[in-house]
Amino acid sequence: MTWSNRARPRRSTAWLPLVPFAALLACVKIFPPLDAPVLDAELVQRGQKMFQDPSLSGDRSRACNTCHPGGASDGNVYRDGEPVRAGDAGARRPPQLRGAWQSAPYLWDGSAGSVDEALERMLRVEMRGAAVRPEDREALAAYVLSIPPFDSGRIQPDGSPVEPSTPGASRGWAVFRDNCTLCHRPPSFTIGLRFDVGTGGKLSSPSLRGLSQSRGPYGHDGRWASLEDAVKAMVENRELALGEHDIASLVEYLRLL
Repeated sequence: MTWSNRARPRRSTAWLPLVPFAALLACVKIFPPLDAPVLDAELVQRGQKMFQDPSLSGDRSRACNTCHPGGASDGNVYRDGEPVRAGDAGARRPPQLRGAWQSAPYLWDGSAGSVDEALERMLRVEMRGAAVRPEDREALAAYVLSIPPFDSGRIQPDGSPVEPSTPGASRGWAVFRDNCTLCHRPPSFTIGLRFDVGTGGKLSSPSLRGLSQSRGPYGHDGRWASLEDAVKAMVENRELALGEHDIASLVEYLRLL
Protein backbone atom coordinates (compact mmCIF):
# COMPACT_ATOMS: atom_id res chain seq x y z
CA MET A 1 0.00 0.00 0.00
CA THR A 2 1.77 3.13 -1.17
CA TRP A 3 -0.80 5.62 0.13
CA SER A 4 -0.16 6.53 3.76
CA ASN A 5 -2.65 4.93 6.15
CA ARG A 6 -1.09 6.38 9.27
CA ALA A 7 -3.09 8.42 11.73
CA ARG A 8 -3.41 12.04 10.69
CA PRO A 9 -2.76 14.86 13.16
CA ARG A 10 -5.81 15.51 15.28
CA ARG A 11 -7.59 18.76 14.50
CA SER A 12 -8.75 20.75 17.49
CA THR A 13 -12.24 22.17 17.04
CA ALA A 14 -12.45 23.92 20.41
CA TRP A 15 -12.21 27.29 18.69
CA LEU A 16 -15.21 26.72 16.40
CA PRO A 17 -17.87 28.20 18.73
CA LEU A 18 -15.83 31.42 18.84
CA VAL A 19 -16.01 31.89 15.08
CA PRO A 20 -19.19 32.97 13.29
CA PHE A 21 -20.41 29.92 11.39
CA ALA A 22 -20.62 31.82 8.12
CA ALA A 23 -16.91 32.65 8.42
CA LEU A 24 -15.75 29.04 8.62
CA LEU A 25 -14.88 28.79 4.95
CA ALA A 26 -12.40 31.62 5.37
CA CYS A 27 -10.89 30.06 8.52
CA VAL A 28 -10.95 26.32 7.89
CA LYS A 29 -8.96 24.96 4.98
CA ILE A 30 -9.95 21.30 5.04
CA PHE A 31 -9.80 19.59 1.68
CA PRO A 32 -10.20 15.80 1.55
CA PRO A 33 -7.88 14.11 -0.97
CA LEU A 34 -9.10 14.12 -4.55
CA ASP A 35 -6.98 11.25 -5.83
CA ALA A 36 -7.65 7.65 -4.84
CA PRO A 37 -4.79 5.81 -3.13
CA VAL A 38 -2.56 3.45 -5.09
CA LEU A 39 -3.01 0.04 -3.51
CA ASP A 40 -1.57 -3.44 -3.92
CA ALA A 41 -4.10 -5.39 -6.02
CA GLU A 42 -3.32 -8.72 -4.37
CA LEU A 43 -3.75 -7.18 -0.92
CA VAL A 44 -7.09 -5.65 -1.94
CA GLN A 45 -8.34 -8.97 -3.29
CA ARG A 46 -7.40 -10.80 -0.10
CA GLY A 47 -9.05 -8.09 1.99
CA GLN A 48 -12.25 -8.33 -0.04
CA LYS A 49 -12.56 -12.04 0.73
CA MET A 50 -12.02 -11.37 4.42
CA PHE A 51 -14.60 -8.55 4.36
CA GLN A 52 -17.25 -11.05 3.26
CA ASP A 53 -16.22 -13.91 5.56
CA PRO A 54 -18.33 -14.41 8.75
CA SER A 55 -15.68 -16.71 10.18
CA LEU A 56 -13.63 -13.55 10.72
CA SER A 57 -15.84 -12.55 13.68
CA GLY A 58 -15.10 -13.88 17.14
CA ASP A 59 -18.33 -15.90 17.27
CA ARG A 60 -18.48 -16.51 13.49
CA SER A 61 -21.91 -14.84 13.37
CA ARG A 62 -21.25 -11.92 11.04
CA ALA A 63 -19.00 -10.51 8.35
CA CYS A 64 -17.99 -6.91 7.82
CA ASN A 65 -20.31 -7.09 4.83
CA THR A 66 -23.26 -7.83 7.16
CA CYS A 67 -23.48 -4.22 8.33
CA HIS A 68 -21.68 -2.68 5.34
CA PRO A 69 -23.13 -4.47 2.27
CA GLY A 70 -21.06 -3.46 -0.72
CA GLY A 71 -19.36 -0.86 1.46
CA ALA A 72 -22.68 0.88 2.15
CA SER A 73 -24.73 0.85 5.38
CA ASP A 74 -27.39 -1.74 6.11
CA GLY A 75 -29.64 0.99 7.53
CA ASN A 76 -29.97 -0.70 10.93
CA VAL A 77 -29.00 0.79 14.29
CA TYR A 78 -26.65 -0.84 16.78
CA ARG A 79 -25.01 -0.31 20.14
CA ASP A 80 -21.71 -2.14 20.55
CA GLY A 81 -22.73 -4.52 17.79
CA GLU A 82 -26.19 -5.35 19.16
CA PRO A 83 -29.36 -4.17 17.37
CA VAL A 84 -31.25 -1.44 19.24
CA ARG A 85 -34.09 0.95 18.47
CA ALA A 86 -33.43 4.07 16.47
CA GLY A 87 -32.73 7.00 18.75
CA ASP A 88 -31.74 4.90 21.78
CA ALA A 89 -28.87 6.20 23.92
CA GLY A 90 -25.56 5.10 22.44
CA ALA A 91 -27.17 3.89 19.23
CA ARG A 92 -25.14 4.20 16.04
CA ARG A 93 -25.87 3.61 12.36
CA PRO A 94 -23.05 1.90 10.48
CA PRO A 95 -21.39 4.63 8.41
CA GLN A 96 -20.88 3.91 4.76
CA LEU A 97 -17.37 2.90 3.71
CA ARG A 98 -17.60 4.02 0.09
CA GLY A 99 -14.90 6.56 -0.57
CA ALA A 100 -13.38 6.02 2.88
CA TRP A 101 -10.04 7.29 1.59
CA GLN A 102 -11.49 10.81 1.43
CA SER A 103 -13.55 10.86 4.63
CA ALA A 104 -11.05 10.67 7.52
CA PRO A 105 -11.19 10.78 10.50
CA TYR A 106 -13.36 7.74 11.12
CA LEU A 107 -16.14 6.58 13.47
CA TRP A 108 -18.96 8.90 14.44
CA ASP A 109 -16.87 10.56 17.13
CA GLY A 110 -13.91 11.02 14.79
CA SER A 111 -11.65 9.16 17.21
CA ALA A 112 -9.94 7.02 14.57
CA GLY A 113 -7.42 8.92 12.49
CA SER A 114 -6.86 6.09 10.03
CA VAL A 115 -8.77 3.16 8.54
CA ASP A 116 -6.46 0.83 10.45
CA GLU A 117 -7.43 2.47 13.76
CA ALA A 118 -11.12 2.20 12.87
CA LEU A 119 -10.72 -1.47 11.98
CA GLU A 120 -9.02 -2.19 15.29
CA ARG A 121 -12.09 -0.89 17.10
CA MET A 122 -14.58 -2.63 14.80
CA LEU A 123 -12.82 -5.99 15.08
CA ARG A 124 -12.68 -5.71 18.85
CA VAL A 125 -16.29 -4.63 19.43
CA GLU A 126 -18.66 -5.13 16.49
CA MET A 127 -16.81 -8.24 15.26
CA ARG A 128 -16.79 -9.81 18.72
CA GLY A 129 -13.06 -9.72 19.41
CA ALA A 130 -11.95 -11.12 16.07
CA ALA A 131 -8.35 -12.31 16.21
CA VAL A 132 -6.74 -10.89 13.08
CA ARG A 133 -3.06 -10.93 12.25
CA PRO A 134 -1.47 -7.55 11.41
CA GLU A 135 -0.99 -8.58 7.78
CA ASP A 136 -4.67 -9.54 7.51
CA ARG A 137 -5.77 -6.26 9.02
CA GLU A 138 -3.59 -4.52 6.46
CA ALA A 139 -5.42 -6.43 3.72
CA LEU A 140 -8.79 -5.41 5.17
CA ALA A 141 -7.68 -1.78 5.30
CA ALA A 142 -6.50 -1.97 1.70
CA TYR A 143 -9.88 -3.30 0.57
CA VAL A 144 -11.81 -0.63 2.49
CA LEU A 145 -9.62 2.06 0.95
CA SER A 146 -10.24 0.58 -2.50
CA ILE A 147 -14.03 1.00 -2.37
CA PRO A 148 -14.84 3.95 -4.64
CA PRO A 149 -17.18 6.76 -3.61
CA PHE A 150 -20.78 6.22 -4.61
CA ASP A 151 -21.51 7.85 -7.94
CA SER A 152 -25.09 8.10 -9.12
CA GLY A 153 -23.96 9.67 -12.39
CA ARG A 154 -26.25 12.63 -11.71
CA ILE A 155 -23.80 14.98 -9.98
CA GLN A 156 -20.79 16.90 -11.33
CA PRO A 157 -17.54 16.96 -9.29
CA ASP A 158 -18.40 20.49 -8.13
CA GLY A 159 -21.76 19.26 -6.81
CA SER A 160 -23.97 20.74 -9.50
CA PRO A 161 -26.59 18.47 -11.10
CA VAL A 162 -25.88 16.83 -14.43
CA GLU A 163 -28.11 18.40 -17.06
CA PRO A 164 -30.89 17.98 -17.92
CA SER A 165 -32.05 18.42 -14.35
CA THR A 166 -35.43 19.19 -12.83
CA PRO A 167 -36.12 22.78 -11.73
CA GLY A 168 -36.50 21.53 -8.17
CA ALA A 169 -33.10 19.80 -8.13
CA SER A 170 -31.43 22.85 -9.70
CA ARG A 171 -32.97 25.11 -7.08
CA GLY A 172 -31.99 22.58 -4.39
CA TRP A 173 -28.38 22.72 -5.55
CA ALA A 174 -28.41 26.50 -5.13
CA VAL A 175 -29.81 26.12 -1.62
CA PHE A 176 -27.23 23.46 -0.79
CA ARG A 177 -24.34 25.47 -2.24
CA ASP A 178 -25.27 28.53 -0.21
CA ASN A 179 -26.05 26.80 3.09
CA CYS A 180 -24.60 23.30 3.39
CA THR A 181 -21.10 23.20 1.92
CA LEU A 182 -19.43 24.36 5.12
CA CYS A 183 -19.85 20.82 6.44
CA HIS A 184 -20.54 18.84 3.25
CA ARG A 185 -18.20 20.19 0.60
CA PRO A 186 -18.18 18.49 -2.84
CA PRO A 187 -16.89 16.25 -4.24
CA SER A 188 -16.58 14.19 -1.03
CA PHE A 189 -19.54 16.00 0.61
CA THR A 190 -17.73 16.09 3.96
CA ILE A 191 -14.83 18.08 5.42
CA GLY A 192 -13.53 15.81 8.18
CA LEU A 193 -14.54 17.93 11.16
CA ARG A 194 -16.97 17.36 14.04
CA PHE A 195 -19.97 19.55 14.81
CA ASP A 196 -22.77 19.64 17.34
CA VAL A 197 -25.99 19.78 15.33
CA GLY A 198 -28.26 19.62 18.33
CA THR A 199 -27.93 15.88 18.92
CA GLY A 200 -26.02 16.04 22.17
CA GLY A 201 -22.35 16.31 21.28
CA LYS A 202 -19.89 16.87 18.45
CA LEU A 203 -20.04 14.23 15.73
CA SER A 204 -18.31 13.78 12.40
CA SER A 205 -20.10 15.28 9.43
CA PRO A 206 -20.82 12.25 7.23
CA SER A 207 -20.47 12.16 3.49
CA LEU A 208 -23.84 12.63 1.82
CA ARG A 209 -22.93 10.54 -1.21
CA GLY A 210 -25.28 7.60 -1.60
CA LEU A 211 -28.36 9.34 -0.22
CA SER A 212 -30.13 8.40 -3.43
CA GLN A 213 -29.82 4.75 -2.37
CA SER A 214 -30.52 5.20 1.34
CA ARG A 215 -33.73 3.92 2.91
CA GLY A 216 -33.09 5.63 6.23
CA PRO A 217 -33.31 6.15 9.10
CA TYR A 218 -30.97 9.15 9.25
CA GLY A 219 -28.61 10.68 11.77
CA HIS A 220 -25.86 9.01 13.78
CA ASP A 221 -28.43 7.16 15.88
CA GLY A 222 -31.22 6.88 13.32
CA ARG A 223 -33.39 9.43 15.14
CA TRP A 224 -34.87 10.84 11.91
CA ALA A 225 -37.14 8.48 10.03
CA SER A 226 -37.02 10.39 6.75
CA LEU A 227 -34.59 12.53 4.83
CA GLU A 228 -37.08 15.39 5.09
CA ASP A 229 -37.03 15.12 8.88
CA ALA A 230 -33.23 15.17 8.93
CA VAL A 231 -33.05 18.21 6.66
CA LYS A 232 -35.61 20.13 8.72
CA ALA A 233 -33.64 19.35 11.90
CA MET A 234 -30.44 20.71 10.32
CA VAL A 235 -32.25 23.83 9.10
CA GLU A 236 -33.66 24.43 12.58
CA ASN A 237 -30.31 23.89 14.29
CA ARG A 238 -28.52 26.24 11.90
CA GLU A 239 -31.39 28.75 12.12
CA LEU A 240 -31.48 29.00 8.34
CA ALA A 241 -34.13 31.17 6.74
CA LEU A 242 -35.45 28.46 4.42
CA GLY A 243 -39.09 28.03 3.54
CA GLU A 244 -40.94 24.80 2.78
CA HIS A 245 -40.28 25.21 -0.95
CA ASP A 246 -36.55 25.61 -0.30
CA ILE A 247 -36.49 22.52 1.90
CA ALA A 248 -38.42 20.44 -0.63
CA SER A 249 -36.00 21.52 -3.37
CA LEU A 250 -33.01 20.72 -1.14
CA VAL A 251 -34.35 17.22 -0.47
CA GLU A 252 -34.89 16.72 -4.21
CA TYR A 253 -31.27 17.66 -4.84
CA LEU A 254 -29.96 15.39 -2.06
CA ARG A 255 -31.77 12.46 -3.66
CA LEU A 256 -29.44 12.86 -6.64
CA LEU A 257 -26.32 12.14 -4.57
